[in-house]
Amino acid sequence: MYSEDLAYIHDTGFDDFARAAAPGLIHILRRHDIRPAAGSPPAGRIVEVGCGGGTLARHLVDAGFEVLGIDVSPAMIRMARARVPDARFRVASLANARIPRCQAVIAIGEVVTYVPGGLPALGRWFTRVQRALDPGGLLIFDFLESAERRTFAPRTRFGDDWALVARADVDRTGRLLTRRMTMFRRIGDAYRQSRETHRVRIHDRAAIGGTLARAGFSVALGRSFGRCRLLDGGVAVVAQKL
Repeated sequence: MYSEDLAYIHDTGFDDFARAAAPGLIHILRRHDIRPAAGSPPAGRIVEVGCGGGTLARHLVDAGFEVLGIDVSPAMIRMARARVPDARFRVASLANARIPRCQAVIAIGEVVTYVPGGLPALGRWFTRVQRALDPGGLLIFDFLESAERRTFAPRTRFGDDWALVARADVDRTGRLLTRRMTMFRRIGDAYRQSRETHRVRIHDRAAIGGTLARAGFSVALGRSFGRCRLLDGGVAVVAQKL
């Protein structure tokens, strides 16, 4: 997922959500007394899972936090290291990434919907995060609870040196959304074509809330991170370690 061309297109043309969400996320951290502090980690350490090209990490570092970014895409990690040389990054999937001791784990952009294995796999990840967090630490993420108004016929977006043709369909159960993408990226005097297919799971909000509670979290569900409202069908989660 997010091979070189799609990673470039996403970072160039689709990083607006991370930029818009950053102020609200930093406010949430501070409201829960998670802030940069003198001393050894985990004081001020944030782990961002699905960090992409480092847009949110840049804001977090500028706010004084120590950031470890994790992403399954090597191309994304290369861009993140260039954008935020004062953070640390590594390539790993959410399902198997080692999470160090920290004060918060953030996974925005519906990252958890990509996890294979459904809710049981997410439950195991919630438990691992809970064990890594300091007392009172936060797990902040968003997920998709409905495909309503999230499917679309083929449509095209353009940048100066790229084009993306995408469509999205939901299966008969209404629980699996498939996005099919064809990318065109200018390399020298020619355009290179590539394709990716992403399948994301749609989760019930009560099931997510219950799974988090069993993992040892108190849970608040909403539709936004601060003033940054999610797309249709999205749910914002702020879960605090009990």
